[in-house]
Amino acid sequence: RSCGTGTVAAAAAALRHDGRGDGTVVVRVPGGDIVVTLEAGRASLRGPSVIVAAGRIDDEWWTEQ
Repeated sequence: RSCGTGTVAAAAAALRHDGRGDGTVVVRVPGGDIVVTLEAGRASLRGPSVIVAAGRIDDEWWTEQ
């Protein structure tokens, strides 16, 4: 499993290392291969995803803050 932020950072670093700012890179992460496309300052990711945690915030928390 991995986070999207780190995956995009790795893709951006790989593209920059290759002398490109935009492009598409496949990043192999523990959860599977992620296709990252960087174009005009925007990033998109395609690949498998799973929920690794779930939680609930009590409604009263919002009013106490």
